[in-house]
Amino acid sequence: MRLLVDIGNSRVKWGTAQDHRIVSGEPFPSASESLEESLDGHWLSLPIPRCIYACNVAGAEAERTITEWVQKQWGISPKFVGSVAQGYGVVNGYEIPEKLGVDRWVSLVAIREFGAQPICVADCGTALTFDVLDAQGRHLGGLIAPGLAMMKRVLVQETKGIRDVGLDHPGFLGRSTAAAVKGGVLAACAGLIEKSVGKAAKELGDVPSLVLTGGDAEIIANVLDRPCQVVPDLILRGLLCIARSVS
Repeated sequence: MRLLVDIGNSRVKWGTAQDHRIVSGEPFPSASESLEESLDGHWLSLPIPRCIYACNVAGAEAERTITEWVQKQWGISPKFVGSVAQGYGVVNGYEIPEKLGVDRWVSLVAIREFGAQPICVADCGTALTFDVLDAQGRHLGGLIAPGLAMMKRVLVQETKGIRDVGLDHPGFLGRSTAAAVKGGVLAACAGLIEKSVGKAAKELGDVPSLVLTGGDAEIIANVLDRPCQVVPDLILRGLLCIARSVS
């Protein structure tokens, strides 16, 4: 059994894999103050995995906490993936390849498994990232913007007339401040994705497929005017591709 771990800015998403099948576990917060307790609650009952592959964007403290917990409980060390210039059918498009966020790199590895076709992938999490892969597996680059919750939080914090609001879809035009904020942040994220897919199509000379992942993927997918596929465990799939190639 392989343990696959996606340590994000807000949550730890994880799953176990036998061969090609991933069984996702219940996500838990990646905040350092509760991380060790969460590991006890979610992983103590697992059988000892034969290997652990992890993708971490939450910082050194989260990596250290998870490494120490795994070594103490299971006597093994997790393998933390890093971005590289080329591998697994993907050519990294960054001028300095290791500077590409490892979550974005692992997502590109995963979508390359979808076949030899141009694909755009949008990760709709704390940040909204958008990356383009051509049919030959070449990463053309990407975009980074605030995600839904971050945009909403900035509006609440930086203005006097707006208070906390949810993120459910209210329709196009809001008839209250809360509804207008909900619609506005959704339109901003959806608009960025749709415009970017259009510009990518011109650069590629072909209409790319669109894959969404991340915690807000379903919410944003529901307001897009173009077809897309939501893949919640995309990073775990990428980690499995990497794990299968070396063990």
